[in-house]
Amino acid sequence: MKNFGHMLAADHNSANQKAIQAAQTLGVTPPSSPSNKQKSDYDKMSKLNGAAFDRMFAQHMVQDHRKDIKEYQKAAKQQDAAGQYAQNALPTLQKHLETAQSLTNQKAPR
Repeated sequence: MKNFGHMLAADHNSANQKAIQAAQTLGVTPPSSPSNKQKSDYDKMSKLNGAAFDRMFAQHMVQDHRKDIKEYQKAAKQQDAAGQYAQNALPTLQKHLETAQSLTNQKAPR
């Protein structure tokens, strides 16, 4: 699970920088803080640890990446900086989804 977390942190940091560049190209100001939903998810998970945290985190990553992939597939059809960003991000999002799915299928150690 820690390796997955490190991969997410590195990939999302890189993606955020590219998203900011795409937003600037389009003259859009990206959000500067988490949404209310993101804050709520953080609050729920911050109360967990160990296997319970791992399960909830992996399940959340599956749901979140499925939703993101659908949105990025739609955005990838645009012929602008946002579309290019979405096209480039889709393989990484798919890799994250597959990894999260494999983690939700693992049995917890006894």
